[in-house]
Parts: sequence; C-alpha cells; structure tokens
Amino acid sequence: MSLKQIVGVLGLSFSVVFSLFGKLPSRNLADPYKNEEIVLIASDTIPLIDRKGDFITDKQTNPFDLTTKEISQKIEYDPVTGQYIILEKIGEEYYRTPTYMTFEEYLEYKSKEQERQYFNSLAGIKSDKKSRSGKIDPMDKVDLKTSLIDRLFGGTEVNIQPQGSVDLSIGWLYSRRDDPQLPLRAQRQSQPDFPTPLIKMNVDGKIGKKLDLGFNYDTQSTFDFDRKIKLAFDSDAFSEDDIIKKIEAGNVSLPLRGNLIKGAQSLFGLKTELQFGKLRITGLLSQQRSRANNVKVENGVSIQEFEIYPDDYDENRHFFLSHYNRATYERTLSKLPFLSTSHQIAQIEVWISDDRPEYQDNSTMVAAIADLGEPDEKKFTSNPLNATINTQARDETGIPLPRNAANDIYAKIIKSKDIVDIDEVAAQLMGPEFNLKRTRDFEVFRGRRLSSSEFTYHPKLGTLSINIRLRPNQVLGVAYNYYYTANCDTLYQVGQLSASSVQPGDQTDTSRVEPPKVHFVKLLKSTNQTTTSPMWDLMMKNVYPLRTTQLNQQDFEFDIFYEDDFSDGSLKKYLPEPSLRKLPLLQLFNLDKLKRFVDPQPDVYFYYIQGVTVI
Repeated sequence: MSLKQIVGVLGLSFSVVFSLFGKLPSRNLADPYKNEEIVLIASDTIPLIDRKGDFITDKQTNPFDLTTKEISQKIEYDPVTGQYIILEKIGEEYYRTPTYMTFEEYLEYKSKEQERQYFNSLAGIKSDKKSRSGKIDPMDKVDLKTSLIDRLFGGTEVNIQPQGSVDLSIGWLYSRRDDPQLPLRAQRQSQPDFPTPLIKMNVDGKIGKKLDLGFNYDTQSTFDFDRKIKLAFDSDAFSEDDIIKKIEAGNVSLPLRGNLIKGAQSLFGLKTELQFGKLRITGLLSQQRSRANNVKVENGVSIQEFEIYPDDYDENRHFFLSHYNRATYERTLSKLPFLSTSHQIAQIEVWISDDRPEYQDNSTMVAAIADLGEPDEKKFTSNPLNATINTQARDETGIPLPRNAANDIYAKIIKSKDIVDIDEVAAQLMGPEFNLKRTRDFEVFRGRRLSSSEFTYHPKLGTLSINIRLRPNQVLGVAYNYYYTANCDTLYQVGQLSASSVQPGDQTDTSRVEPPKVHFVKLLKSTNQTTTSPMWDLMMKNVYPLRTTQLNQQDFEFDIFYEDDFSDGSLKKYLPEPSLRKLPLLQLFNLDKLKRFVDPQPDVYFYYIQGVTVI
C-alpha cells in the first residue's frame, strides 16, 4: 500500500518535510540521483495522545481512539472499601490500571448518565452505545419504525384483503364449410381462440389507521363507473396540527358545503385538503366521468334539456345512394310538401361486412366498387383515364343519371372470365385493366345482406338510413334499381341484385344469367374513410339524433334562438341586425316554409314531414 492510499484510508492530512543533508552536487547524466539523500518525515496533524485516566473521568475526543468488543469496560462495587472500582480488561488481563470512585462520585456519574439517556430517548435515539470518542452515530440510533412510520400512517399494521377470481381460457377454433364455390383452402379455417379473460377483483387494504386502499375491477361491468380505484390518506381525525389533512387518488368527489353551487361527483384524479390555521384549502386535479341531467315533468310528460353541437351529426348511419341524389337533394326539397323529382327507387339491397360468427354461414363474398355506375369523372375516386364515360341517360335538367352503363367498369366485369373467381377478384381489380386501389376504390369482403327491418330508404330522395351505427372498420355496399318517369319509365340499375324480379331496361344488365360467385355492388363506405375522397360526400351530415324514440307531429316543437350577450342576455327568435330583425331564425335557416295544413307559406313553426325532415 502506498503512502497516498494510506492517507485515503485513514482520512488524514500529512505535512511532508524534505531535508537535504549536505550540499547537493551537480547531477550526473548517467545517474542523476547519485550522491543525493532525501529524508521523508511525516507528522500527524491530529496528535494521537493516549489518555492517562479511566474511561469515565478522562474522556478523550480523539476520533482514532477506537474501542473494540474485546475490551471490557465495567464498574464493580467493592464492599470491603465501600468504593466503586473502574475496570478495563482484555480477557482476564488488565488493559488499564483500575481506578476508584467514591459513593458520591458514583451517584453524580449515574445521574448524568441517566439524564443523557433520557434526552436521547426524546430525540429518538434508541441506543446508548458509544464509540471510543464518546460520539453517538445518529444514523444508527434513529428508530424509523416508531418515529416516522408510526407518525405517518398512524400505526405499523398492514392489512390487505383481496377477493375475486380470474378466468382465463385458451382454445383452438377449427371450422369446415363444404361449399363448392369456395376454394379448398377457404373451406377449412383454423385459428387460435383467446377469449377475453373474465376478471372480478376486489381489494380492501389498510396501512396503519390513516391510509386506506380500495380497488374494484370487473371486466363484465356495464358502465365504467362500476370500476373503482381509490387511495385515501386521512389524518384529520388524528391530529389538529397537521397541514396535510387528506390526500385522495383515483375515484374522488368534490362535495361542497353550500347549497348555491353543487359539487361534482364521479371524478377520477387527485384531491388534497390543506389547512393553514383557520384557512382550509381543497385542491382537485381530475377528469369528470359523469354529468348531471335535470328531468322536468309537466302534465305527465317528461321534459329533458340537452345540447347538440354542429359536429354531433349521426355519422355512419345515413347515406346518399349516389352523387346524383346528393346533387339534386336541395332541388327536390325546394317545393315542399311535394318532392319535385322523377326518381323512384323500385328495389334495393344493402350489404355490410360483419365478422360475427352467427352470420358466417349465411354470408356472401361481395366486391364493392366506389365508381360503379358513376357518370361524372369529377366524382371518381380512381384515375378516370382508364374508364369510358357514357352520358346518354340524363334527367330533365341535363344531369347524367347513375347506372351500370354510365362507365365501362361493369361491362369489363361481365366480359372478364376470371373476375368472378374469388381468388382472382382483388388481383384483377388492381391490375392494369381496372387500375383500382383497395380501400380507396374497392373492397372485397364477406358480406351480410340486411333485412328490410334493419334499414329504411326514401325512394325519391335516394337516401339510406341504417338502424345501427357502422363501426369504422365496417364496409357498406348497395345494389338497387329505380325508375325515372321523365324518360318513359325507364328502369336503371346500379350493381347486381341477387333477387331481382324486374326486367331491367339497361342493355348491359345480366340479371338473366346465373348468379356469379362474387356479388358486385356500389361502395358507399370503406374501411379507410378520408375527407378528401369523393365517397366522403355520400355520408349525410345533416341528420342529428334527438336521443328519443317517441315523437309525434302534434306535440313536436322546434325553434332556434339567438342569445344576445350585448344587451340583456335574453333569447331572441331573430338576429339583432336591423335588416334581419323582422325575419325569424326558422325562416332564415329555411326551416319554415309550410303551414301546419300543408300550405306553402311560413307560419313561424318548423315544418314536420315524416321521412323528410323528421325520421
């Protein structure tokens, strides 16, 4: 061990004195340190002074005067002399010369020792063991169990009681379907089955008397607020001097003592209560998981107030059948109560993609194409250069009518022999002949045909309403035919009808031939909805749910008010501008065009037309 390492171990600082004895001659290059003598003298800056007396009367504060367990230090009473002998031994040999104390000196020593132990116990020092220097190590003497944990939690008892069960199932699902229209690989399907684990867990815990833990989790709970997690620390009942009274984390509430403002309930976050003298502060950082609704009952009828925002339209439920129906929608409603259109749907079939097991046996392979029957190049989702447009069929205003012969997509499908094969349909549609892109231009899916009770449609407006809201990953396709009376009652068709009973007038229709292996329909909604796609315009965004199923025309009232914040804050049926003051807001928004007796004049009432303005 070097001198530097010894210094580091002992923690000492040395003063080094170099003494050169004699005159130092000039150094020789061959032996530069020849004839040169260096003497190193090291002296301790803390002098090691040995004590002369015993360990009671001659106490030293030297930190290097260490006492080991081999040295026995004790005081014994001598009944012969009546004095107290101070002994220091190593085994049976005397380490120090014994000394004596009188009875009065021993009483004084014992009094000081008991006084020191008393003040150490008040300070939380659990031991009276001393080092040789007489110092007490505070890190070794503080009793954390009694002085910190007990004061923080009000006790050291930990009690956690879990209750519940966890059910985990693992299986393998194999299905076989003897369908000659399906390839052999598609007839047999095998996949692992991992059902959702069923967890019912309830944990009640307690640490001391101040900290409570409550945990309740159930995967089959109907509502989210049935699952509760709460960690509560309450010191209000134990001490009046603590600044932190309560700390709650998880499911908390904010009850208020006054009746003017009601506190929020069913919150999830962090809550704390502090007290500074007579000032009490409650801090809350949370997310509200509930809302308050007031129900008013008048004459046996409940009245409930709610708010609808412009972006709360009923999405993925209401659709236009084509871009033609969307373009003529306002024109058809311009002469209410009469619908000024020659468009009349005769038959319609609606297909959706569904992965529920109960519908797998009755499902059909469906290929939905967005541009099928579309006559306008501007509304194409794909590159219109590969399609030939046929605009011979138009309405009385010159707008092209949607039909299978409007472009050559349907004609190419009929001519192709491989396009009806399930394994080739996606590859053919993405090939150079069609140049379509999946999820943007077409979808191939296992579809289920909706029954007539699962949707409604308006034959003149060309709108479709589904009873359930489609999921974002579901696909919607339709096939329909319609009459246009202005063209000598010609029947046009879009897509393929599986149960058509009417002979179409479109020359390219093939309803007489054997049904194909793949059913081709028009795509209204894909799995990847983008706002830049023309297909986004087919979803209606002017239908808003009223959150009720009981409506009648006699008791239904609808009005629009303007909240004037600059005057008296009242609700007004008109805008405060002088030029618009005489025009009610219902007429300004074109919602008041009819009287209640179907007279085309405004009467300051919302015109109620079943299936048109109210569904």
